Amino acid sequence: MAANSVASALLKVVKQTAYDGSRKYAFHPPDGPHFEAAFFQVVGRERPNIACVSTQLGCAVGCIFCATASGPFYRDLTAEEILWQVDTLASDQGLPRILSEGFEVSFMGMGEPLANLRNVLQAIAGISQRYPQITRVSVSTAGPAHRIDRLTEAMPAAIPIHLQVSLHATRDIERRALVPRAPGMIADLLVAADRYHQLTGDHVCLNYILLEGRNDSAADAAWLAAIDPTVFYVKLSALNHVPDLPLRLKRKSREATARFADKVSARGLTVKIFEGDGLDVQASCGQLAATPRLVAISGRSRGW
Repeated sequence: MAANSVASALLKVVKQTAYDGSRKYAFHPPDGPHFEAAFFQVVGRERPNIACVSTQLGCAVGCIFCATASGPFYRDLTAEEILWQVDTLASDQGLPRILSEGFEVSFMGMGEPLANLRNVLQAIAGISQRYPQITRVSVSTAGPAHRIDRLTEAMPAAIPIHLQVSLHATRDIERRALVPRAPGMIADLLVAADRYHQLTGDHVCLNYILLEGRNDSAADAAWLAAIDPTVFYVKLSALNHVPDLPLRLKRKSREATARFADKVSARGLTVKIFEGDGLDVQASCGQLAATPRLVAISGRSRGW
């Protein structure tokens, strides 16, 4: 998994820095469009330095609020390509500093990580060897349940894995509209995630993009509030702007999001509200994309 061998195969790396200090990177392989990754610093977090890396070139899941879904799925990224992202992002920040402050790798960029599980696990093993100070990585999945079970069967991993499930709805019909190519039932996802919790002790995150008039009803809040708080917590995320976002998708206001969060947490469930970082360079959740844009830009920028 030598990084140099991967570096020679990648045409170039392009970096953009957002006004809040977040950084987005584009990796240009010789066989197609680029893939993207991002680095964030979140003050007050246990692990404030976060490398958000991609696991696939494109994505087959098709979330309608995600920029990656605007293009086709091309291929899985290799373990070496995943590690090259981690190495590039880490070295660009000043490795001793971020390791001393707390550093986490998040497999929440482009692609469905559990559809490329073998390479993801190989990359995690490589991360453990290169950065033994890292105490946790995060993996986000849209499912289906059998992929979570495959991850559970592969435990323990080289580094403890924090599981995040892209839920986004409380009813199957609505979830299929938002996440059209993630087959399976919500109930099965939760059962599989519970099995992961029982084996690992991980407090599983349920990611939920809150959308005006789609998944924000009193019934939705009550359904989420009834989830077992010892197994799950909920992260309510704001809808981030992406090109060609369907007009029917509307971002919930901060005030309304806070009211919804209060309802969800009424029975003791932990709820976190996430609004995103690096928005001016399209680096936040749902904004990374695989397109054949080859304009080299570095420094501060408001776009490609």
